[in-house]
Amino acid sequence: MLLRLAGLLPWVIALPCGQAPPPEAKNDAKKIKVTIVVILASETGSEVDKQLKGIAEEVRKLNPSLTNFKLKSWEAKSLAPDEKASFKLVDDKTAMVVVKHGADNENRVGLAVTAPGQSEIVYRCACGKFLPIVTRCQTKSNERLILAIRVQPCNGK
Repeated sequence: MLLRLAGLLPWVIALPCGQAPPPEAKNDAKKIKVTIVVILASETGSEVDKQLKGIAEEVRKLNPSLTNFKLKSWEAKSLAPDEKASFKLVDDKTAMVVVKHGADNENRVGLAVTAPGQSEIVYRCACGKFLPIVTRCQTKSNERLILAIRVQPCNGK
């Protein structure tokens, strides 16, 4: 027994004397802030919320029939890699998001998103920019549900 303990002595002496940060502090440094903006779009009307102008232009490239865009809500959560979170949308619907990995050398974060009525979408998104996802989900008032997702922080920022 004494010989086994003596063999550990060099390892004990080699440990640093400073205090390690608490485990939750280490986890916070790795967390990614995921923001989901809930947008409702329709084919009737032509109003576009001024905050959605850029997103509306991008969505119209593939969905030109959508002409009316309004911001319903947004929510942000900080998630560690492999952590799953549910985001409230509209009409008791939710989206599930999992951070697959933090920012890589191309400054992109891996996400898995499951929107209402759709299977999981796994992709790498650019840090600090919104990616719109036009879902198949229609609200009770016959509006199309669009999710705009952004991740932060990014490498070097």
